[in-house]
Amino acid sequence: MPIKLRKKKFVINWLKAFMLSPGILFPAGYLLLYLSTNIYLNADFKKSLSLSVQRATGNRWHIHIKSLKTGWILNSVTLNEIEFTKAAMPENRGQVANHSMTINTLEIPTPHLQQLLFSNADLMSSTNALCEKIIAEKSLVQ
Repeated sequence: MPIKLRKKKFVINWLKAFMLSPGILFPAGYLLLYLSTNIYLNADFKKSLSLSVQRATGNRWHIHIKSLKTGWILNSVTLNEIEFTKAAMPENRGQVANHSMTINTLEIPTPHLQQLLFSNADLMSSTNALCEKIIAEKSLVQ
C-alpha cells in the first residue's frame, strides 16, 4: 500500500475516532437538547403560553412574545418583549381604548425545563406556572 494512501486512511480513521469519543458525543448531545428546546419554545410553547394567559385573564388581555430563550443549563426561561394588549370586549364596543403595555425582559426560573419535550404533564404545569408569573409581573408593571 502506498504511503500516501496509508496517511489518508490514518487521518480518516483518526477523525472517526475523534468524532465518536465521549468528549465530543456528550457536548454534541447536550447542544442538540439545548437547541431543540429553544426551537420548541419559540414555535409551539410560545403559542400555548399566549393562549394560557388569555384564558387566565378571562380573554381580557392578549399577549405577544417576541422570543423565548432558555438558560445555558436549562434552569430558566427568558421572555423578550412581552406585549400585553387589552382585548375589545363586547360591552365596550363604543369606546376606542387601545390599552397596551410592554415588558422588555422577564427571566423566570424553571426547573426541569428539559422535560418539556418529553412529558405533557410537565408541559402543562410549566405553562401554568409561567402564565401565573407573567400575569403577576403585568400587575406589578401596571
